[in-house]
Amino acid sequence: MNFIIESNKNFDEVLDAITKIAEKKSFRVQHIHPVSTILKEKGFEFDDYAIVELCSPAFAYQVLSTNKNYGMLMPCKILVYKHHDKVVLSIPKPTELVDKLGMKEIKTIAEEVEVMMKEIATGVNL
Repeated sequence: MNFIIESNKNFDEVLDAITKIAEKKSFRVQHIHPVSTILKEKGFEFDDYAIVELCSPAFAYQVLSTNKNYGMLMPCKILVYKHHDKVVLSIPKPTELVDKLGMKEIKTIAEEVEVMMKEIATGVNL
């Protein structure tokens, strides 16, 4: 269900790299949810964990022009978390999501988005 890669960079370096690479791919980071920080504030100890929300206006326009209810898929997400001594990037695959939800008319868009999201994630290690 998810495309997963590991990075030797530290947690903050990965978050910064995602932002920079996303911009080069015409995506924009809309928000970074600092999940582990929020959990710690509430008394729960948790390793570094963030959810990065990204959007490509061009892809968003195509999806929403097809069916406004498909906005439920947006924005795209990259889960970033520490696992042992590595930082993991995990991306829900848009193609699998549209398949499971029966959104055949945006399959091609999902394929394009998936390629771009993988490029953003793999670019972190360059």
